[in-house]
Amino acid sequence: MKYPWVAISLIIIWFASTYIILKKSGLNVPYVLMTAIIGTIIVAIIGFRPPKIQK
Repeated sequence: MKYPWVAISLIIIWFASTYIILKKSGLNVPYVLMTAIIGTIIVAIIGFRPPKIQK
């Protein structure tokens, strides 16, 4: 049941990035987008790992 929560956290990252870009003037947009991309990659690697099978 952890995959839906990972997907929701990724959606929150991108909606928050979009909100920040639209509300702040004079912002370094590539920096915000690169931060969102790196955050997405980190959350995806940690969250979408297959569970370990125990024998």
